[in-house]
Amino acid sequence: MGRKKDVIIRNGENISAKEIEDLLYEHPAVQEVAVVAVPDQTVGEKACACIVPAAGAEPTLAELCRFLDGQRIARQKLPELMIVLDELPKTASGKVQKFVLRERARQQA
Repeated sequence: MGRKKDVIIRNGENISAKEIEDLLYEHPAVQEVAVVAVPDQTVGEKACACIVPAAGAEPTLAELCRFLDGQRIARQKLPELMIVLDELPKTASGKVQKFVLRERARQQA
């Protein structure tokens, strides 16, 4: 299930979580980011940006979406949810545990 879930399926369209992550890493208020899929009855899945803010920064979902819009990303790829964390959960080897983030996002959705 690992890499397969790096794709968000919204209204039948496959959206790359990595594409969104790569763009969000360019935002000065973002230190770390992981984008995960959250189930949604209407569109199938929504995108949730799990953010570790840069020191002193307090990014908002609206701010990040405006930034992504300025990067000319398709509007259907914009995240609908955001979780702010002190750190991303990682394995001993440093890989982000997206299954933990998906569960947390599902609970907050």
